[in-house]
Amino acid sequence: MEATSYCDSLFEYKRVETQTVAVGNMLLGGSNPVRIQSMTTTDTSDTEASVAQCIRIIEAGGELVRLTTPGRAEARNLRSIADRIRSLGFETPLVADVHFNPNAAEIAAAIVEKVRINPGNFTGEAKKFDMDRFADISDDEWLAQIRRRLVPLLDICKANATALRIGVNHGSLSDRIMARYGDTPEGMVASCMEYVGICRENDFHDIVISIKSSNVRVMVHTVRLLAATMRSRGFMYPLHLGVTEAGSNEEGRIKSAAGIGALLSDGLGDTIRVSLTEAPEVEIPVGECLADYIAARSGHRPIAPTSTDAYSPYRYQRRHTRAVLGVGGIHTPVVVADASGRKCPDVAEAEFVYSNDCISVPQTVIMDYGVWKSVRPAGSYPMLLPADLDEYMGAGFVRMSYDELTDASALKIKDRDLVVAAYPRTTNPTAELRAFALALSARGIDLPMVPWLVYDTQSTEAFQLYAAADTGLLFIDGLADGLMLSNYAQTIDTLCRTSLDIMQASRVRFSKAEFISCPGCGRTLYNLQDATQRIKQRTSHLKGLKIGIMGCIINGIGEMADADYGYVGAGHGKISLFRGTEVVCKAIPESEAVDALIELLKTDGVWREPTRE
Repeated sequence: MEATSYCDSLFEYKRVETQTVAVGNMLLGGSNPVRIQSMTTTDTSDTEASVAQCIRIIEAGGELVRLTTPGRAEARNLRSIADRIRSLGFETPLVADVHFNPNAAEIAAAIVEKVRINPGNFTGEAKKFDMDRFADISDDEWLAQIRRRLVPLLDICKANATALRIGVNHGSLSDRIMARYGDTPEGMVASCMEYVGICRENDFHDIVISIKSSNVRVMVHTVRLLAATMRSRGFMYPLHLGVTEAGSNEEGRIKSAAGIGALLSDGLGDTIRVSLTEAPEVEIPVGECLADYIAARSGHRPIAPTSTDAYSPYRYQRRHTRAVLGVGGIHTPVVVADASGRKCPDVAEAEFVYSNDCISVPQTVIMDYGVWKSVRPAGSYPMLLPADLDEYMGAGFVRMSYDELTDASALKIKDRDLVVAAYPRTTNPTAELRAFALALSARGIDLPMVPWLVYDTQSTEAFQLYAAADTGLLFIDGLADGLMLSNYAQTIDTLCRTSLDIMQASRVRFSKAEFISCPGCGRTLYNLQDATQRIKQRTSHLKGLKIGIMGCIINGIGEMADADYGYVGAGHGKISLFRGTEVVCKAIPESEAVDALIELLKTDGVWREPTRE
């Protein structure tokens, strides 16, 4: 597929046009704003608790509220919840979240405005990780089984004007899809399109689609592939965006912003849910911040198109560069700490410090050329401007904007030992920096590129969301060789930590343990938020280790399939521990489970004691 198959332009922000779908009294898709939603964590059988949490989400600005609906009892109780919410004057659409129970979906479809189903679970086929049993079963047989379960639901949705979300999750693909495609973007798209095809056969089009993963790179590339597939077939249903099990605190926000922001930047996405292991109403302002930030790019200054022959939007492919000063080539992306005008502390895990004042730091120092040539500290390098290239011929950094990459400047930098500090000047830095990287490759320039972005927001959360939304795509697609963030309202530590978290979210550099933690729902039967914080406190220092923290077995084995170890709810106050997809300890009391996880890590030889600062 061509690079632009999934969106209208790689160089101009423009929303991808989708079909408009009515969800109750709210219109989703088309020219409507990106809608923000969240999901309750209460037991849907508990009417008062569920109503109270729905109202907190709505009052925070939530435009849809989803409730877990595992069985028929919970589905029937949606009537009481909906009636109570409506009696209090709230008209916000409600969504039933159904996984394994088509009967629950059918009951819910007659009550709420939208039903979410998961193709990997909906036929009731439990995952057995046994692929050989599908060798002799034809596609027609399986599609017939899907129709038997799905068509009755579509009939109820039609009769009640209920929308349907087809929500594919990376970790819960059916064994049949896994047998055919493996755990791949192609498999996720195929799973989704089977259900879309049956909907279209039955003239049902009130469809919203999501493809999610806790792996940000997989999520972005797969949603692009889905969009390209739909557009090639002449239709485009609204897209629900989200990174599953993003986690909590700044890591969860940065991970969500990197994935959701990459897609929003190309005009994809009609509704978003930021999945945090925190109170659900906290998710709403994060989603609003992301949506508003990207929407403000509309009408930005033009960005000159360039060749997209080197662009790979459906799989990771690092841009070919040669190493300069330990940047690019086979080197892990670097962090440049902007210490301009500040005292220079030792910034751990930053490879370079940019400052005209600091010399006595362990990192390599970069100084503005005018200052550098007067003092020339040992082991330091200049930050050049294009005008300095005729005077200085040695190694260093060159600060350039995309519009400064002319025929003349390209000749000056092509065969030099320079790192390009790419400095965007439009309000669409993502597209501008992508164009810059592609233009360098198109001109045969194999110099590494380190984006340099400047912010002035006082809010640390907003800064981190903006930076991740702006630059996540560059790492997800392999276009950047490092990152330099500037914001004088933030500490140097925050700037560097944010850069590292963006790289970790994009899976190009791991600086600490990764936590794949779900936000919880009505199926969660232990204190998920408390457990997540305790596990993070004790294991964050285990760089590169991936730990899944799941509220229940429905999200358990599948959604944490990318994790090395899993901590999964097994019942009221009970936890099961997994090594990969293998359960190794069953139904441990919650009070003992974190210690048991640490003991498992020690037994497996992956534990090390944290170093003391």
